[in-house]
Amino acid sequence: MPDPIPNDAALRVDIDGTLLDIAEQPQLVIIPKTLIETLNRLRTRLNGAVAFISGRPLREIDQFFPGNFPAAAEHGAAVRDAQGKLHHITQRPPAYDHWLQTLQQAAKEMPGLLIEQKTVGLVAHFRQAPQYADKIKQIAESLIAESGPETILLPAHMAYELRPKGASKDIALTWFMATQPFANRTPIFIGDDTTDEPAIALATALGGTGLHVHRHFGGHPAWVRAWLAA
Repeated sequence: MPDPIPNDAALRVDIDGTLLDIAEQPQLVIIPKTLIETLNRLRTRLNGAVAFISGRPLREIDQFFPGNFPAAAEHGAAVRDAQGKLHHITQRPPAYDHWLQTLQQAAKEMPGLLIEQKTVGLVAHFRQAPQYADKIKQIAESLIAESGPETILLPAHMAYELRPKGASKDIALTWFMATQPFANRTPIFIGDDTTDEPAIALATALGGTGLHVHRHFGGHPAWVRAWLAA
C-alpha cells in the first residue's frame, strides 16, 4: 500500500475502476455507504481539498456522491470549483448529433452495444458485446476523422469515447492546483485507465504522488477504498 495521505495533500480521484468497481452498465455501479463517509472525513481533514476528476457527467457524480464536491466532469470538460461555481472548459462539437445518430443505428445492429450520452461527448460501451470491438472502433475512428481536428477518440475500458479536444484529466488537475483550497498543497491523484495516465504523471512531476489502481493497489478498487479509509 502507498504511504498515508499527509495533511497538506490535495486529493483528486477518478471514479469508475478507481473508487468503484466496474459494472456491466454505467448506472449499475454500487456505491458503498462507507466510501461516502470516508470521503467526507478526508474532506474535513484536508480542509476541503478533495475532488473528483472523472469521465462521468456532473449529474451522475452528484447522484453517486452527494455533497457538492469539487469535480472535473467528462474528463475536465466542465469543472465545479470549491465554491460551487461551474466552469465550462469545452463545448459540444457540431458533429455531436451525427455521432449520436450513427452510433444509435450501430447499436440496433449490434445487440449489447450501449451508447452513453454525455454533455459534450458520446461513449460506445461494448462490454456486453465484445465481438463487435473492432467494428465499433472502425465506426468511431471514421466519425472522428470526418469531424475535424478539434475532436478526439479516447479508448477506455471496453469502450470508445468521442469528444472535443481541449479537456483532459491532467489539464483538470492543473486547473485545480491553481485554485483554493488545492493551491500550495501536495497533489495526489488516483486513476486506473489510459485517460488517467497524464494526470498520474503530472501529480508525480509536481512533487506529489500519482497512483495507478493496477500498479499500486493490485487492480482492486476495494483496496483503494481501504487505503483511503485508513
